[in-house]
Amino acid sequence: MTIELHNVTKAFKGGRGIFDVSFSLRPGHITALVGSNGAGKSTIINMLTNLLKPDQGTIERSCNDVRYMPDDISFPDTLTAEEIIKFLGGLKQVSPKKQEAILKQVGLADAKNLKVGQFSKGMRQRLNLAQSLMGDSSLYILDEPTNGLDPYWIAQVKVMLEQQRNNNQMVLFSTHLLSLAEEIADEVVLIHHGKILATGSIEGLLSEYRCQTLEQLWLQLTNQGVVQ
Repeated sequence: MTIELHNVTKAFKGGRGIFDVSFSLRPGHITALVGSNGAGKSTIINMLTNLLKPDQGTIERSCNDVRYMPDDISFPDTLTAEEIIKFLGGLKQVSPKKQEAILKQVGLADAKNLKVGQFSKGMRQRLNLAQSLMGDSSLYILDEPTNGLDPYWIAQVKVMLEQQRNNNQMVLFSTHLLSLAEEIADEVVLIHHGKILATGSIEGLLSEYRCQTLEQLWLQLTNQGVVQ
């Protein structure tokens, strides 16, 4: 049960896109897709979730069930959190009891009867997280999952991702925060201007490049002109 990208390219006008990207996802591992805004992280995720198709290269997968948390989602302002989770839970065949448990897990049980239009950005992001947790899957993909969250909920997201890893599931999350990747990821894909700088286990990469932190590694690779 793996996901493998082989020399994947997806080009857009203006020279943007991703180019010759290769890496794999494995069960029981958290992989961090790290890069600045516009680096190509969302393009990769959109292909893994079948929203885009590669221009070149292949994506091999042994599973098609994916739970996906986009970087932003527009929930109807006039619906309550409970109504949204009930609707999505019905589509995903999630029991009412499990729906309630997920709302509690993301700290929205007491706010479930509020209309989403009354939610803060952080509450909307937690509702986004809730919908991604509904239903069983072997692959969880989260695009910038900590955006808009306070320190407490960032810590809770870390715990949730670690739980998925402990359940032998594949987890991929994108972030521009090197420290977050270093804290919880087993493996990292560093991407810059659409090209892979380095990929592999964090421990192995730090040893290979003789760096103490991912930040040092990032600065070393970009300053050396690995990608121009």
